[in-house]
Amino acid sequence: MVIDPKVAFFNSRVLLVDIGGTNIRTASADIGSSELINASKNNLDCLGSFDEMLQEFLDEDASIRHLVFSIAGPKLHNSIEMTNRNFKIDAVNILNKFSVDSCHILNDWESIGHGLSLFKKEEMNFINQGNAFNETALILGPGTGLGAAQVIQENIVLPTEIGNSSFAIQDLFSELDLSNQDDFNVIEDLISGGGLAKIYSEFANIDKSPEEIVASYHADEFSQKSIEIFLKALAQILSEFALAYMPGRGIYLAGGLMRSLNEFIDTDLFLENFLVNRKSMHADALKQIPLALINQEMTCLHGSLNFINKISQNRN
Repeated sequence: MVIDPKVAFFNSRVLLVDIGGTNIRTASADIGSSELINASKNNLDCLGSFDEMLQEFLDEDASIRHLVFSIAGPKLHNSIEMTNRNFKIDAVNILNKFSVDSCHILNDWESIGHGLSLFKKEEMNFINQGNAFNETALILGPGTGLGAAQVIQENIVLPTEIGNSSFAIQDLFSELDLSNQDDFNVIEDLISGGGLAKIYSEFANIDKSPEEIVASYHADEFSQKSIEIFLKALAQILSEFALAYMPGRGIYLAGGLMRSLNEFIDTDLFLENFLVNRKSMHADALKQIPLALINQEMTCLHGSLNFINKISQNRN
């Protein structure tokens, strides 16, 4: 984050910008509130005029003095270069170009992690209720890629790039009825919207988008088989993540793809695949971990607002 130590947050507004692999979402908010103002979603094509877009927001609302960006990519030294698109944003450059008091750059799943405490149980679908045993959670979701962050207590959020690792991918591949292994080199090649499309293409020998696959679940046997394999793979990779991070507070799935797949999740089968091939002592531990899907949109924007609200509370 880049911030002037003399900056006050009282009676000021923040612009929240979430740049994912496919869409850009924006909203403003009064610092200290929990309400998003004029939340919107657009295709990433508008990134070509990013500076003009940002200046337009600032011209329209002079009370915006703070910026929080959540971006799909690894954060290094207050800047992020996107994983799936040729775009880079740097907090110092933003402050030099625009008349604002602070600029904060977060990984997209880091933002969502900062919002985890905001999501109520009634806004979640539980695959496993579990019995929380520590203060560490893992929040993740397949979309354009696979993003994840570790949340420790409430204020420590550690983004990861585990979706771009090859961790457990070979063992997982051997469990699935897939032949073209060259298409699946890292975890997000399989556990993502693109991964679902690749699975479908292998069986049907034609291409469909993830949205088309979901929509045709009841009418297309290949869509049904692809989604079943995808959910089996997801459960097994979550099991690997669970042993690596021991998120006793829970594993929470978020994002549009997971919300669209929610109706197809057989909780008993998912939990069976989550526990498959585990020694009894490890299976007993995994059974204690809550597994849930967050049924809320604009999760990055809500998380980014909670992030700057926490900063404001610590400074006022």
